[in-house]
Amino acid sequence: MSVPAVKPIEDSEFVARSELDGTRMRLHLWGNADMRAKDPLDKFLGAVDDRAVADAAEEVVVDLRELVFMNSSCLKAVVTWLGRIQERATPQRYHVRFLKEPAAHWQVRSLHALVAFAPEIVRVE
Repeated sequence: MSVPAVKPIEDSEFVARSELDGTRMRLHLWGNADMRAKDPLDKFLGAVDDRAVADAAEEVVVDLRELVFMNSSCLKAVVTWLGRIQERATPQRYHVRFLKEPAAHWQVRSLHALVAFAPEIVRVE
């Protein structure tokens, strides 16, 4: 049974929601993650990380299939989140799996860079 994990971001152009299902957390991002989304996204990902650690999550699945755009500032928020995960001892880490939209070429390039940054914790499908 899944339950909301952290407070969502609900803006007219960007939405981020989360749910916890056992040891797996799912994030759903929609719309445009531009400069207006940067600060809320930082807080959202920080809360996701805190909750994932507190609940001993094994994996966080990030669904980007309905994310139209993410600017470099928001991408940096994701890199910062992944860096926090990597800094922990291995038993306290969780894996992050990104679900991409193959037609969104920016996702292919950006997610490839995330895999290169954190190959031991990041997977892309």
